[in-house]
Amino acid sequence: GKVAGLDDEPVTPVTFPSEVSAELTEVEMEAMESGADIQTFQSRYQHVEPDLMAILPYRTLLAHGGSLKGIVVMTGEGGADGVDNRRLARQLSDRFGLMIFSGEADGTYIYNASDTFSYSGVPNIAIPLIISIFIVLNTMIGSVYERKREIGIYTSVGLAPSHVSFLFIAESMAFAVLSVVLGYLVAQVSASLFAETPLWAGITVNYSSLAGVGAMILVMLVVLISVIYPSKVAADIAIPDVNRAWTLPAPENGTLSIQFPFLMKRGEQASMAGFLLEYFRDHRDISHGRFSTGSAVMEQGCAAASAERPDDPECLVIRVRVWLAPFDFGIMQSTALRFRPDPENPGYVSVEADIERESGEESTWVRLNRPFLHELRKQLLLWRSMDAEAHRRYAEVAGEEKEKGTGGQRDKGTEGQRRGE
Repeated sequence: GKVAGLDDEPVTPVTFPSEVSAELTEVEMEAMESGADIQTFQSRYQHVEPDLMAILPYRTLLAHGGSLKGIVVMTGEGGADGVDNRRLARQLSDRFGLMIFSGEADGTYIYNASDTFSYSGVPNIAIPLIISIFIVLNTMIGSVYERKREIGIYTSVGLAPSHVSFLFIAESMAFAVLSVVLGYLVAQVSASLFAETPLWAGITVNYSSLAGVGAMILVMLVVLISVIYPSKVAADIAIPDVNRAWTLPAPENGTLSIQFPFLMKRGEQASMAGFLLEYFRDHRDISHGRFSTGSAVMEQGCAAASAERPDDPECLVIRVRVWLAPFDFGIMQSTALRFRPDPENPGYVSVEADIERESGEESTWVRLNRPFLHELRKQLLLWRSMDAEAHRRYAEVAGEEKEKGTGGQRDKGTEGQRRGE
């Protein structure tokens, strides 16, 4: 009869059927010619019959080009030779990483080694981690309060509280990456310097171990956790009231009046006006984007600019007709951007927008104005980031527009005088 092993299979070698050498039937050949998919079936392996097998010493087998397929270790009946099957099976599975069947007194067992993670010493680093979190937290809170004036400048140029908060988060992320990289380099240099000294005798350094990667990630997490509260404090300083997000005011009689959180010096409004004028003219007669514009003109002077000077010559107005996307809704509006002296900050000018609805449903008009106003706010920040040469060029554009407007007004006055005569 056949002799079975511990895996309940015969101890003879196995053979697998070859799909390449298998002959195709006529039905399969016709299916292949027609382009149909054929699912091949591979039967289970088969053991060699004992009559077709020769038993040789393994040295003779290997000497004649044979290959070893399996090993059976006999430790003696009941472990009489003092060998513990359980311990031996564990050692062999750890050593070779193979599946090992072990016949023991209470049955047959399978031993298989796999990769696992083991952590030790985690409670020992818990207290240092908490101390590190509070140290970084104290440092970041101190940095926030030391830079209150800088946060005020960020707010004055139009940054939202979330933007100010993210500035501190980005700064902490940069510190975390730098600290990890520097720590890794210091570890490598220290290992190369002290590897042959009695101080590091018996220590083996593995720079590519998962433990090192885990330590780096842990350091970065400590820094990021520590900056959550300071970033919230920075956002609270950036806006003193309870409204953390900008809200669109309710329209009155079909008109929206908005004051942007943006200040500029009186001498800079010409440059800003020229920049916005070109920005609106670049959107004329386009069929894509968030909006399309008609003719854009700039006027000088605006009513009620200040109580002392109601017709301030430094007060500029940009008037433009705007169609909001999606254009199928037919939303059209007249937009007037006014540069007025800020009453709370002498010497500075604020930007206000008066938007009057001309066509379209009112609720849709209000909803579509939010992305339009966000685009304008981005342009204000973009203008702030330009260099002095660009500011000078846009101021020249505004100056040329002023001369055109002044010339047009003079021509109209002369024509009126002639008609009166």
